[in-house]
Amino acid sequence: MTRLHGLGLWIAGLCGFAAAAAAQGDWAVYETFSRFSPAIYSVSVEIPKDVILDRYEQSIDRLRNYQEGFNNLVSGSTKPIMGFSQFDVWFNQWERQLESLKNQMLKNNRFRGAAFAVDPHHLVTLSTVINSATVGGDIVVSDDYDRVLKAEIQGVDPMSGVAVLKIIGATLSDYIDLDRTANSLPVASYIMTIQRPYELPASPFSGMIGGYFRRLNLFKLERYIQTDLPLYPGNEGSPVFSPSGQLIGMLATEYSLGRGPSLTFVIPSDIVADSAWAIIESGKRERGWISGIDLKQVSDGILVENVSEDSPAAHSGLLQGDLIIGFDGKRDPQAWNFIYHVLDAKPNDKIMIEVQRGANRLYVEVVAGRKND
Repeated sequence: MTRLHGLGLWIAGLCGFAAAAAAQGDWAVYETFSRFSPAIYSVSVEIPKDVILDRYEQSIDRLRNYQEGFNNLVSGSTKPIMGFSQFDVWFNQWERQLESLKNQMLKNNRFRGAAFAVDPHHLVTLSTVINSATVGGDIVVSDDYDRVLKAEIQGVDPMSGVAVLKIIGATLSDYIDLDRTANSLPVASYIMTIQRPYELPASPFSGMIGGYFRRLNLFKLERYIQTDLPLYPGNEGSPVFSPSGQLIGMLATEYSLGRGPSLTFVIPSDIVADSAWAIIESGKRERGWISGIDLKQVSDGILVENVSEDSPAAHSGLLQGDLIIGFDGKRDPQAWNFIYHVLDAKPNDKIMIEVQRGANRLYVEVVAGRKND
């Protein structure tokens, strides 16, 4: 009886622990990690050393051309200009910095990042991870089992920073559903990421959402999620999840001012999914734009400061002095939101703009053009 009583207490304690862990999200985190870690890959691009040396020589040649032009300017001028010695100090500093950068890149000519599978043939990553592949060098993808896969660039959306890789000669069995996303979690919500730090096996890390709609001048679609997730070398491009396994976004960059704590920024999952599916289907994400119009944010709306003659904006009926107060059925007087809405559209999409013109309120239909990168 004593043993049975003890066993009963042990089982009750175990159930209590499981309930407590589930309440804290630990069990959900474990489930998410177990389910998705096989879909997380390391990405590396080795830049050929002759490309590094060639770029170095080009930079040195440009610097010497600047020096020669400055010397000619000084020798032909009748006004006092910064002396030769000062310029030589500046030139020598830049030359040393370029030499140091070249030596660092020759010693470590591999760029590392992370990617995650979204279907049997494609990986999503951050564009800066594979930008170096455009100057030469193969993209190599590896998993927890040291399986090495070849990949090529399917396409890049420079507006959002999302890139898609196509796997060559293999099929991916585990992947993340881009349609299962969570973009409306409140600030301070518990989140997690699966990373492969320093190309080690996949590891879970947790944190919380610190804010939405942050701007960093990283890419042109500035709608980042601020978090306190750690970001180790080689992990840009890692996916971020809610504890229940919904995709929140993709790790983009880390920012720290001086010696203060770092903030990590995440590209939201709706932007990731939108860019990724477009690239998978057509190789690129074409974006809408309204050319021939200058806008200014004012207190009660978006002021149309100027409309160029014979432009798409003019043909739509927009006039200088119009006040934009909403678009496509949504009352929103914020210029950034309007610009994002246009960029989210595709060429030839129709956008209905609500305008206040003097005492009149009317609707103007604009056909989106094509945004040139």
